Amino acid sequence: MHAVLFAGGFGQRLWPISRRTNPKQFSALLGGKSFLRIAVERLLPLVPFERIYISTNERFADVILEQIPEMSRDNLILEPERRDLAAAVALAFFTLRQKGIKGDLYFQWSDNYVGNEELLLHAISVGIELVHKEPGQIVFIGQRPRFASENLGWIEQGDLKGYSGDTPYYAFRSWHYRPAPDLCKSMFESGSFTWNTGFFVTTMEFAVSTYQKVAPEIAKIAEEMASLPAGAASDQRRRELYALMPVQHFDEAFLMKVQPDQAVLLNIELDWADPGTLYALKEALQTDTEANVKQGTVVDLDCTDCLLVNEEKKPVSVMGLNGVIVVNTNDAILVISKDSVRHLAKLLSELSGQGFDHLL
Repeated sequence: MHAVLFAGGFGQRLWPISRRTNPKQFSALLGGKSFLRIAVERLLPLVPFERIYISTNERFADVILEQIPEMSRDNLILEPERRDLAAAVALAFFTLRQKGIKGDLYFQWSDNYVGNEELLLHAISVGIELVHKEPGQIVFIGQRPRFASENLGWIEQGDLKGYSGDTPYYAFRSWHYRPAPDLCKSMFESGSFTWNTGFFVTTMEFAVSTYQKVAPEIAKIAEEMASLPAGAASDQRRRELYALMPVQHFDEAFLMKVQPDQAVLLNIELDWADPGTLYALKEALQTDTEANVKQGTVVDLDCTDCLLVNEEKKPVSVMGLNGVIVVNTNDAILVISKDSVRHLAKLLSELSGQGFDHLL
């Protein structure tokens, strides 16, 4: 099996902890290691370093090699610029095919939190068994939802199809990317949906052929980029081609177009969270919704369900807050309610418009 980890995002929904110059996947938000380093180490029982590839923006190449010195630069797939996930994933798939890689493929986003790592490795192994039985499919590894999150993709679970050992697997019915609040609530209450974890098992052949069918414009550009020889002239041509890539999320370009007979679903309790927003980060660190998460010198009184982060020596003092995020860094302070974090981009746009783009 080969594996691809995607680590090219800027993580601005975690601002000001995460910045364009130091996105969340490279930050040690959950301890002494970065999300990316944790993700790579987690895979090593199944995939050696030489068969792990990392897709990222070219500006982050040195950061990755510093954090993962065991990795060869040849195993980095570099985007000339950011064009969202549909373009990045296509470039990775066609680059691997150009290298002659065939067969089993595992890919994932690199900024997730997984509490039950052994169960994830088991789920990946089950996924490999399933694609061996039916090569023309993709296996979705879903997390049983804990609440009606509007920030995630949701996968509708169909009938039980069978077992791999003691692990059941289910038919796939439909895919929903960041559903509206009312729909999200009804899906959660139905009990027939899982969260999209961003963990997938398939084959190189299925990945490439499906891209060619469902997103032919993106696939054509990615295929031409992957076929270019090394050299300065090719680098310039790669930049020109990548600038033509449609800006589209992978869910919308690829996953939402997968047909029910092309996928199966694993519904697993991974203790998974996507710290894609500051409140989701709080949830990853503390599942008790009444409890606070504090980092640094923080003094709080009569506060519940808060994330309180202080990166300076002076104390941050708060009182009487409920569901509020406070982040103090050496150059910025953010105070925001948990219900507003999904709209943080609006605030960042306002900051940029008022001359603070250098802080983003």
